[in-house]
Parts: sequence; structure tokens; C-alpha cells
Amino acid sequence: MSKAVLGVGIRGAGQVSYEHAKAVENNPNLYLAAVCSRSESSARKLAARFNPDATVYKDYREMLADSKVQVVSVCMPNYLHAQEAIQALEANKHLILEKPVAINYEELNALRNAVQKAETKSVVSFVLRWHPMVSNLKALLDNNAIGEIYYAEADYWHGIKKTFSSYNWIRQQRFAGGAMISGGCHAADLLRYLTGKEAEEVFAYRCRRRSDFDYDTTLVATIKFRDDSIGKLSATLDGLHFPYQFNIDLLGTEGAIRNNRIYSKTLFPEQTDFVTIPSDIPGSAAVTHHPFQQEIDNFTEHILHNKPVLSDILDACNSTEIVLAIETSAKTAKPVRISGS
Repeated sequence: MSKAVLGVGIRGAGQVSYEHAKAVENNPNLYLAAVCSRSESSARKLAARFNPDATVYKDYREMLADSKVQVVSVCMPNYLHAQEAIQALEANKHLILEKPVAINYEELNALRNAVQKAETKSVVSFVLRWHPMVSNLKALLDNNAIGEIYYAEADYWHGIKKTFSSYNWIRQQRFAGGAMISGGCHAADLLRYLTGKEAEEVFAYRCRRRSDFDYDTTLVATIKFRDDSIGKLSATLDGLHFPYQFNIDLLGTEGAIRNNRIYSKTLFPEQTDFVTIPSDIPGSAAVTHHPFQQEIDNFTEHILHNKPVLSDILDACNSTEIVLAIETSAKTAKPVRISGS
């Protein structure tokens, strides 16, 4: 611990906070300085597991006032993300923020304003950006492997069972925001990241096949990007009888990508079928699906050495605006335009 230079305060003591704490423990430049949870016993359990010397707080404002805490990790339910992120930024803390960054436009605008005034650095846990398959795809796309992308789609298909750690709050819209906001935000973010395109307009439909959620749990949307290319996003939390799936499809003028398979006339002029790239596909069986270690390592390098971070708050706000627009379109049955930052 003597070599560590940045103290991290984790806000929340649920399942995701343990993944953050594990990544902090494994980074030589970080140490767990404090834990703050609405449940003191849960906070003490987390601290005891990763650093018994960490200070345990019940009051979030007290942890933000702790000079040993230079980095705050917000691992609370969705409806608290923007509010507690703004508090951390105003306390001059570097920030690790779980997705989604907001569940409505009011929160989104307030967070954008706060981060534009902040002098500290941030990262948002759109962890698929650090996934090995996505890293491979990004490198190929940056080298024009499939030419100009004119169609892009991504799907987030999940079945939230009663055993899911966040089940009690994620099935309530006032806490979760919606299916596209909670899970589909990963799909929206990945399309932006891989294609480099910004959305201009969406049109969406919705349905629901479960009664334990108080909002529609399956949504699909068409997207028009600013360069007039098009795409599709879908998200479902209804998938109780099949494994979690994350699908990526990209069509370009010189080829196509389907998850970890590529067809590229640029790279392989004589290619006759898709070639498989050796890497995990994000999904239930993928051990690398949640690469929190890579995210937090990247962020640490960003703080200490100004290395570019893959997903900061301002960038994540653009992904979040897409899913807010999709939820709005599904409710109003009208297209919704996207302003962007």
C-alpha cells in the first residue's frame, strides 16, 4: 500500500462495488481509502474484504470531505448516479461512474453542466469498450477494414431473474429509468464508439412480456446518424429462457462484421466467407464481459499520465441521450431528434 498514490472512496456496497474494489486492489497506484453505503454493515463487509484500514462512512458528504479520497467510485442504483456524480465533481474528486449516467433529461443536463465546470477527470463504466473483441474490432475499423459503414446495429438481450442482485430496484422505472436506459445504453454506446458516428434521430417501438416490472421491457429503435447512414438498437429484459446475448453487426462498403467474424475485401481480397477473430464474444459465457480492471487501470493512467481514457462523462452523456430519446419515442410513437453535446 505504501506505493499507492491515489486513495479511492467507493460509494455503494453491492455486487458492482466488489468488482471496483477488486480492480483497485490489483492496481499498484490505487488503494481503498474509504467505503460509504446506506447500509453500514454492508460497507464494513466490503472494507474488511479489501482494506480493513479503510474508513467506513454512512454519510456520503463526509466521505467527499475526506482528504485521503482523491477518487470516488459511484456504484449506486441508476437514479442516484447523476446526483452523486455531481456532488463528487463539486467536491473536486476524480470520478468513476457506473452507467447509465442519468435516467432523464433533467439529470443529463445537470451532469453535463457540472462536468464542464469540473477540473477533475472522469470515466464511465461502459466496460465493453475495454472488451478484447471490441478492441480487435476497433483496431480493424480504424484501419478501414470494411470501408465506410452505412448500417450499424447492436442488441442487448438479457433476462433479469429474481436472483439478480439489483432485481428489487431495477424493475421499478423510478429507480432504473427503463430497459433501454439500464441495459441498452451499452448497445448505444458501442455503436458510437465503433463507428465514430453521432445519432441525429431515432424512432422506437416497445412491448412487455412480464408483469413484475412496471415499465416496458423490450424496445427496438431505428437510428439516423448525422452522416445519413442508418442503424438499429434493441434491448430486452424479457429474456428469461435464453442466455444473455450482446450482438454487433456492421455493414461497410468493403465488407461486414458480425460479432467476432469479419468479411473484408480490403484485408483478404480472395475471401469467400467470414473469418473468425479469436476472442470471446460478450455474453453469458464470456469471462471478459465486464473488464473493470482494464477500465480502472486505463483511468489511473489517465489521471497520473494524461493517457486518453476510453469513456469520460461528456462522451457518455451522448450515448445516454440516445437511449433517453429512444424511451421517449417509444412512449410518444413519434421520432425524436438528438441534440448532442
